[in-house]
Amino acid sequence: MATQSSTHATQVLHRLRQDHPDISFIRLQWQDYSGVLRARVLVIEYVISLVAEGKQFKASPYAIECGVDNYVLPTTSHNGMHWLVPDWSSLRATASPGNAAVMCALNYTIPGSPAHDHLCPRQALLRVLRQAQEAWKLDFLVGFEVEFVVMKSSTSSTTPHRQSAGLGHYAVSGLRDPCYQYVEQCMHKLRDRGVIVHALHTEGIRGQYEIVLGPLPPVQAVDQLILVHHHLKDTFSRHDYKVTMSPKPISSDPLANGQHMHLSLQPTCPSQEESFLAGILKRLPSLCSFCLPQEISYERLGPYFAGDAVCWGTESRLVPIRKIKPGHWELRCIDVTANMYITLAAILSAGLLGLAGKEPLTWPDVGDPKHEAQSRGEPLPQSLDDSLAALAADADCLATMIGRPMIDHYIDMKRFEISRLKEMDTQAVRELLIEIF
Repeated sequence: MATQSSTHATQVLHRLRQDHPDISFIRLQWQDYSGVLRARVLVIEYVISLVAEGKQFKASPYAIECGVDNYVLPTTSHNGMHWLVPDWSSLRATASPGNAAVMCALNYTIPGSPAHDHLCPRQALLRVLRQAQEAWKLDFLVGFEVEFVVMKSSTSSTTPHRQSAGLGHYAVSGLRDPCYQYVEQCMHKLRDRGVIVHALHTEGIRGQYEIVLGPLPPVQAVDQLILVHHHLKDTFSRHDYKVTMSPKPISSDPLANGQHMHLSLQPTCPSQEESFLAGILKRLPSLCSFCLPQEISYERLGPYFAGDAVCWGTESRLVPIRKIKPGHWELRCIDVTANMYITLAAILSAGLLGLAGKEPLTWPDVGDPKHEAQSRGEPLPQSLDDSLAALAADADCLATMIGRPMIDHYIDMKRFEISRLKEMDTQAVRELLIEIF
């Protein structure tokens, strides 16, 4: 007998086939703790039959136990199974002809025990959103800025070099760069798929682009972000280029890519706004472990990039948190290597802890000229090791919102990943992150 959820999924899949009769494959996607997008690719007829029969979708055996280099965390249990729970509202045709993708939550089962989702990044964000609504009647809107460059490997070397070279900082001449035609191609496809694109411009000194995405509720905003990432990388790969959003693709180049996030409270009032911001600032060093989760992420620290100290300012781009208007901030100390479901869950948790404790906003507005001479607060962590140490110190507090198992697993995964990447040549690590992100 069909359930309400299976009936809805069947309707969504049939509508997809009507709109895109060429679709043959469905990618059931999830993002792991290293920020890597993973998927099982199933034939659409098989997906429809599993949905009709009310059967579950298996994930990979190590769905959230692989580091960015694909090595498995040594303490991983080899018992049990991860299961994919598709959110059919996220189903979209991809940039790859004949393919569609749906974002999934993760359940985990061990024989003799009930299924649980304690380690699922998507479910962690949903739990925090429920707590915000139940305790404070708060909702949120989230939007992202996607910065990227176009690269290409030469015939004499596999090391990619920057291909896009047009003048940045909104210069129209940068739009004449040969790479820009493919950026526009991608934008047309994204708009056709319902992505809310507000703007596109040249960025940096040379060769960088930025796409500004419109605001959505948090889970949908992250889903949209992942779709944009995929479309960019896939569109350019078909023309023998590599798009990368990696934070520092070339060590000798001053160019750096961020993934700035706009966050607004719905509704807002001054007391809530201040305590929410105070909660984030108080825990910003530990939040960096989620926002800046690779060692090269810390090469972006500094004014105009990710900021370098715990502070905020109205319309200031020198700091990690820029206030735009009451209840609306831009968080600048984030890059593409973050799992944004976990990262956003942690950021919102920090803000809600500030609300729960009625924490005062003791950090001055450094965007106000009369505060320019004041101290900008403690320095942000200078390495992933430092930010993970801060997270371990804050773990009990954040665990009240997102759960201790998730925090412990994240710390274990990142420390294992650090140990693995230290064994690699630094240029090889940089190229790996260009490939993935």
